[in-house]
Amino acid sequence: MLKKTLLVSGIALAVSAPAMAEQRTSSVRDNGLSYTYGQLAYDRWDFDGDWDADALSAEGSFGLDEHLFLRGALRFYDGDYDIDGKQLSAGIGFHTPLQQRLDFVTSADIIYDDRDYRVGDDDDVGFEIRGGVRHATTEKVELSGGLTYIDLYDDDLGVYGEGLFKVTPAVDLGARVVVASDRDSIGVFGRYNF
Repeated sequence: MLKKTLLVSGIALAVSAPAMAEQRTSSVRDNGLSYTYGQLAYDRWDFDGDWDADALSAEGSFGLDEHLFLRGALRFYDGDYDIDGKQLSAGIGFHTPLQQRLDFVTSADIIYDDRDYRVGDDDDVGFEIRGGVRHATTEKVELSGGLTYIDLYDDDLGVYGEGLFKVTPAVDLGARVVVASDRDSIGVFGRYNF
């Protein structure tokens, strides 16, 4: 019941926040945060203590206009008990300034997962919805965080966080974490902004 209440509250926030932000922050049109980039990442997944996996991924985002962006990723993972597989995801996102140096960001992705076991294989099509904020904390550091809901094999609600360090205007190094009831993930990535 708590998961459903949090999910409904998160969806309500995602729907109403852009309208509220427009009323309060009409003077901020763009915070200059990049939504067009490509990145390579390594993540360590922990599925409720049952099994762990190492994942390598190529991910990207492409800004369509001042608010909308497309997302995509291809992941390969290798886990305990001879579990390995691949994931392909694609989705769309929305961002808008809440105030100077702070954006509200939400996204929705469709995920295809193809998992191989020692004695067979399995696949599933699911989705992930995220909603949170992205903040240009200093000239060199950005921080992001919010709620994530994923429905792939099983549903799960959690929180995510991400930190970026700007090495150059085009290159970022980052770290990210997801903490949820059934899965935890920690990772690092390198990003190139176009």
